[in-house]
Amino acid sequence: MGFNRFRLYVLLRVVVLFLTVAAFVYLIFFDQKYVTTVVTGFIIMFEVFELFQYIESTNKKLRRFFDAIKYNDFNMGFTHDNKLGKTFKELNMAFKDVIDAILSERQKREEFFQQLNVVVENIGTGIISIDEDGKVGLINRAALRMLGLEHLRNVADLNIKSPALAEILENMQEKHRAIFKIKNGQELAILETLYKLGNKSYRLFAFQDIKAELQAKELEAWQNLTKVLRHEIMNSIAPISSLTSTLTQVLEEDLEKSNGHNILSDESLEDLSEGLSTISGRSQGLIDFVNAYRVYTNLPTPAKQEIDLNQLVNSTTNLVKPEFQNSNVQLQFKEAKTPLVHLVDPQLIEMVLINLIKNAREAVENKDNALVSIVINKQDQMIMIRVKDNGPGITPEAKEKIFMPFFSTKKRGSGIGLSLSSQIMQMHGGEIALNTELGKGASFSLLFPTS
Repeated sequence: MGFNRFRLYVLLRVVVLFLTVAAFVYLIFFDQKYVTTVVTGFIIMFEVFELFQYIESTNKKLRRFFDAIKYNDFNMGFTHDNKLGKTFKELNMAFKDVIDAILSERQKREEFFQQLNVVVENIGTGIISIDEDGKVGLINRAALRMLGLEHLRNVADLNIKSPALAEILENMQEKHRAIFKIKNGQELAILETLYKLGNKSYRLFAFQDIKAELQAKELEAWQNLTKVLRHEIMNSIAPISSLTSTLTQVLEEDLEKSNGHNILSDESLEDLSEGLSTISGRSQGLIDFVNAYRVYTNLPTPAKQEIDLNQLVNSTTNLVKPEFQNSNVQLQFKEAKTPLVHLVDPQLIEMVLINLIKNAREAVENKDNALVSIVINKQDQMIMIRVKDNGPGITPEAKEKIFMPFFSTKKRGSGIGLSLSSQIMQMHGGEIALNTELGKGASFSLLFPTS
């Protein structure tokens, strides 16, 4: 409809121009009125100019419209010539609708990009994207944190900051999967994905901390082993304990009936009785030892609740104070300046704290100026409860095995306390970290992630 009206307006202008030219010719050859002829000539020139302007205005408008799209200049207006007619007004409205649609689509894409950027920056998996030239196009905070970097602009920088990682990334072309152990002992699984954007190829590396998965698998393996050992030991030791008790009872009854006429000498009878008693005692001790690991494999599901860890540690400290008052060990507690509310099972965490405090007290009880200190604070995204002693410290060999079931540095230890504490912390999504140096004591830190 608008185009038809445009053609009509052009046709009218052509008709008027034709009539004016005809009048001009008539005036020259028949009327010979020079003044009128000159005026008519100027009118013809004006009409030709106006016709070209009318036709070219659409072309100029289209050129301006495409330039606006090309240079992303959407502040350009197209309404100044609405007065020229409905045709121009309709064309201007069409231009405006197209520009509004482009702006709307661009806004949606920008919102999607911002949403994607927020997700990438806040996920726990580290992400690094590298182009063909080794330039880092994308790296999120998780990757920087895991790799201990402040920034990374080019993969070549890794040759200086982490040569081992640079070598792994360079040689991942075939398997697209690798394991990298960082300085703090954590193990990272590295996965590589290849993709293209336009004419450029990229390598996308995903870094995931698999320590939690490894700990869960290790815990499951230990629990299964403990169940099997407990079952087999109980099957073997229970009959021995029962038979020993029976033989002891039979021996006592026969001695009563013999009226002093013993087939065996008194010394042999004493040795036999003592041997049966020893077997019975050790059998019962082994049964008690095995039953202690029943707790390790049958911990209840944590009944978590929001609680201020300051209060929990303070109440636990008050609970163990009497034991310190009867010894030469000093107990100190420094709480955080602000409440540290976290979702935990207070009974299970209290059990862990009591075990760590007890171990610390026993480590320094024969030392002058013995001290056990407890500190709670928040560091980065972690709530930390640290139990520290100034004892002899833990040897590197023992440090590697300290959280393993059955392992203990004490002569009468069962090896259940720290392994049980580690399991409880894993059930809370946290962990126990050990920091020790020979001659300078040891500290066990409970780490609770807050995000």
